Amino acid sequence: MIDLLGFEMARAAFEQRRFTDAVSGLEPLLERNPDDRALRELLARSYFGAAMLGKAEEQARELVRRAPADGYAHLLLARSLERQSRTSEARGHRVMAHVLGADA
Repeated sequence: MIDLLGFEMARAAFEQRRFTDAVSGLEPLLERNPDDRALRELLARSYFGAAMLGKAEEQARELVRRAPADGYAHLLLARSLERQSRTSEARGHRVMAHVLGADA
């Protein structure tokens, strides 16, 4: 069972743009709840916000692996790759995000 208080505190940190605080709160939660999609997505977004792009990419890839039809996961992966100047690698995920309705 997920620690809802811990998750809400991490989400509040994310919303306040305290991305490293969000990461610190989310990493142990995901370790205990590896199948929780919401945790993994917020952790990926927190890594991205904290410019921990390799870790953001890793979590986004796992989201895509677990749910290939998740357009937002493809978008998050594309953005992580683009920010690492890997635009050719990001292109396919950007297209998938568009096809799946997750344009941004």
